[in-house]
Amino acid sequence: MSRRIALLIAIAACGGDSEPTARPRVFGGDRPVTLQVPADFDPAQRYPLVLILHGYGANGFVQQAYFGLSGEADRRQVMTLAPDGLVDSTNMQFWNADPFCCDFDGRNPDDVGYLGDLVEDVMDAWPVDAAAVYAIGHSNGGFMSYRMACERADLFAGIVSLAGNASSITCDPSEPVNVVHAHGTTDATVPFSGAVPSVDQWAGLNGCTGTRAPGADLDLEQSLAGAETHTATTAGCPEGGSVALWSIEGAGHIPAFGPAFEPTVWQWFTDHRRP
Repeated sequence: MSRRIALLIAIAACGGDSEPTARPRVFGGDRPVTLQVPADFDPAQRYPLVLILHGYGANGFVQQAYFGLSGEADRRQVMTLAPDGLVDSTNMQFWNADPFCCDFDGRNPDDVGYLGDLVEDVMDAWPVDAAAVYAIGHSNGGFMSYRMACERADLFAGIVSLAGNASSITCDPSEPVNVVHAHGTTDATVPFSGAVPSVDQWAGLNGCTGTRAPGADLDLEQSLAGAETHTATTAGCPEGGSVALWSIEGAGHIPAFGPAFEPTVWQWFTDHRRP
């Protein structure tokens, strides 16, 4: 029996009760993750859903805190999932995202299937706004965000990939996906040299016809003076297929984001729903 069918049966057994106590909160089977929902959940409302994907050796809890997304459910009226990858032979948690990163043991777990099932099961059990499902990831999680956009474009309205490239993924998305690629220009772990090829690849996959044009400079990294993040958005992209590069000038692999990062990302999510 699939997890989706089991969830529907469980909800039906509760008499269709729409209160949070009658809905499952833990998803993922033998890789469990707890869905975070607003404390004042309203069954008549439909909520955005954000999937948070950690970097290699990190975990969902740490990654959520790093992005400033802890407490997001209440602050932004959104549902969030921060799952953990499997543990490899060096005791590091990872996602099987890309030939470059980070299934170093060659175990080839089906993380696309696992994460896709998570999102679908939540959507079956809770009132999720299907036009506002997003992924955000760092490093290995950034690679995994790209892979989910490639293979589950039907689910995600947009992704934000920090320090994760896409240029080595064989990709054939079923529909356009909004993309932000954010990357420190002095990243010595996942070099910035992969950022432009990744953005160019996605511009082509989304059917964009123009070139990148500079936009506003943003002050996101608190250890660097001034508005260090230079944005550029590709012109001629279809609705639902925006592609942007955020170059964090002088930042390394783990930028020290300040308080402006979370609201900036949230505004981008809000502005890039699926049409």
